[in-house]
Amino acid sequence: MLGAMLRLIVAIVIVYLVYRLAKAIFLPSDERQEHFPGEPTPIDGEDMVQDPYCNTYIPLSDAYKASIDGKICYFCSQECFEKYKTEKRKN
Repeated sequence: MLGAMLRLIVAIVIVYLVYRLAKAIFLPSDERQEHFPGEPTPIDGEDMVQDPYCNTYIPLSDAYKASIDGKICYFCSQECFEKYKTEKRKN
C-alpha cells in the first residue's frame, strides 16, 4: 500500500516536470513571463488620470483637459470640471 502511494506521488512529480519542460520549450519567448512570481504584471496600455473633483480614474485619451492656474487638470466630464471650478471659487 505504501509502495503504491509512493509510486503515485513520484509519477505525479514526473508528469509535472515534463509539463514544465514542454511549456518552456514550446511556448514562444515573447509569451514567457519576464518577471518574478509575486511581482505586479506589467500591462501595456494607456495611462489613467484621476479626476480631482469626483476622484474617478479615466483613460488619458477620454479625459476632459482644462488649464487651471497654469496647470493642466484632467476631468471625467465637462460637468465635473464646471463643479470643480465653482467649488474652487467658493474657497
